[in-house]
Amino acid sequence: MALSRRPSPSRLRTVLVATDFSPAGARAVERTARLPLATKATVILLHALPGRAPKEFVKQARERASRTLAVVAQELHASLHAAGSSASVEARLVFGKPAPTLLRQARSAGADLIVLGRHGRRPLRDLFLGSTAEHVIQYGPSPVLVVHGLVEDGYRHPLVAVDTDKTSRHVASFLPALLTPRTSLRLIHAYESPLEYIVFPGLTLEERARYREQFKEAALRKLHPLHRHLDAMDLSYHQALEHGSPRSIILKEARRHRADLLALGTLARSSLSRVLLGSVATDVVREAGCDVLLVRPPAKGRGRTRH
Repeated sequence: MALSRRPSPSRLRTVLVATDFSPAGARAVERTARLPLATKATVILLHALPGRAPKEFVKQARERASRTLAVVAQELHASLHAAGSSASVEARLVFGKPAPTLLRQARSAGADLIVLGRHGRRPLRDLFLGSTAEHVIQYGPSPVLVVHGLVEDGYRHPLVAVDTDKTSRHVASFLPALLTPRTSLRLIHAYESPLEYIVFPGLTLEERARYREQFKEAALRKLHPLHRHLDAMDLSYHQALEHGSPRSIILKEARRHRADLLALGTLARSSLSRVLLGSVATDVVREAGCDVLLVRPPAKGRGRTRH
């Protein structure tokens, strides 16, 4: 029976990009300029100033930040226009702690995507522990794109780390909004054979191969719903299944195929400290040499309704 085709993924209509005027912030702005936005989309360029400071400092900081933000907004608008986009740019200078301020702005704007830059080579310190990005990923209403690499073009080699739960379908559904049409996805799933070396230390190579094959076949069966979902969306994809540690397999696959974007799902049912920190996702974000998209499944009763 032929699959019923779902509508093409909707383009991004509202994107919030945060900048602190650092090189990392500049890369986030540059990446935003290369996203395939919807017609007449809105890009909100946000800069947050500390909410508590001496009045003289606040006045001076506001004036300087306003001038700098206006220049960045003009450059972003020019880049979008040069790329043929009809998107508008709205510069917002706000006061308050960066994370909660950013989240309030994202919720009030109904942002489809939040774009942040990754700072430095110490992402566990700079990106997660007590940082703006940690709170945005944990509590944000939207997928988060963490920009790491130099921005030269649109994404051409996206890699999706998939699992056998429904979260991977949410990732696969959202990811095409960041890509030009007909961009092929590469899926990677790492499967393990539990207790192989502990319970069965005496397995022959042939027996071990058969044992692993059973888990590979089970993983393939569990991935069928995802495949049907992708087929119904008429998405082109290639899949690889590798035996081993998910962290090692995902990072190796990203390097092997020179991925410029790595997409992952995060879980909404627990706090970030239990779900992301110390998990495969944390290691991947920490060590990946490319941009990372993190997508949470929509909260029950709050699915996305805009198209």
